[in-house]
Amino acid sequence: MSSDQSSADPDSPIALSVARQVACALLSLAFAVGVPGNLAVIWTVCRRMKAPPPTVLLILNLAAADLLALLTVPFWIYALAGVWSLGPVVCRTLVWLVNGSMFSGVLIVTLLSSERLVALARPFHLQRWWHLAGARRVLVLLWVAALLLAAPATLTADPSHCLQRQFSSSQQLVTLLLLETVVGFVGPFTIIAVCSACVRSHLRKLHHPGRRRASRIVTAVVVVFAVCWLPYHTSNVAAVASELLEASSSEPVTWLDYAADVGHSISAPLAFLGSCINPLLYAFAARRIARAGGLAGLFARMVPSFYCDGARQVASQSFGESASGQALGLNSPDSAS
Repeated sequence: MSSDQSSADPDSPIALSVARQVACALLSLAFAVGVPGNLAVIWTVCRRMKAPPPTVLLILNLAAADLLALLTVPFWIYALAGVWSLGPVVCRTLVWLVNGSMFSGVLIVTLLSSERLVALARPFHLQRWWHLAGARRVLVLLWVAALLLAAPATLTADPSHCLQRQFSSSQQLVTLLLLETVVGFVGPFTIIAVCSACVRSHLRKLHHPGRRRASRIVTAVVVVFAVCWLPYHTSNVAAVASELLEASSSEPVTWLDYAADVGHSISAPLAFLGSCINPLLYAFAARRIARAGGLAGLFARMVPSFYCDGARQVASQSFGESASGQALGLNSPDSAS
């Protein structure tokens, strides 16, 4: 891959230095906000719920994945400050952990969006087939898949800098970056966007006081996912385009190389910001949290009430707006109890 940045812009070293400073600031913010937030979610679920319902189990695993990614942040800040001196084993282990946690987080968010659609459109089917044991099996498979998807990144980690990647061939670069973008963004974002659009369509048919709030949360899920991940994968596409065009034209390749390098420096920390936004989006989105008694009372209002109340309550409901509203967690705090 071409790396002659100086011919593209005489000030490129300055731009890269500024990009690294911005990256350090974003990473520090993500660590300071995300670690306490995800710890609060994990602590609440583990302390207050002996057998969390499937939705809460997904959120618990999302918080664990985000926390795992955020705990590697100090190492990346250290790497941004100079040459990597912790050795290749530590470097490759960190690369594997951060990529695995990022993949698992993306897959869990995708699963949550799919589950929310089914909970609204087919609440009784979800209650029948989506139970705790099944959720645990799905999560085990999801984590295994995420860690396997993260394995190729360890082969391209540069042990002398760790933040940089070394590809053995053009084919390896194109294959791995496209795989990362398709599996880590294009596929999940398509599913999330389609599910969210369907959920919003169903919400418009409901006459429920909480539907606007739920609709805003659904929209926020799509926006946050796009903002946090689109820049990173756009940089991947720029790197792939640079490699494919390298034999035909030098000037576009140089600019694409430069855009990919600077883009990765800034866009990668944005992905970490997603890990600190997720607790706010999925766990702290219920209104009147203070009246509910803090985070401990949150989950009773943020997840489908038939998960928490049991099958007998579901069986007693009509298959209509009431069931659909509870499936989305739209009921007000006063009526949910």
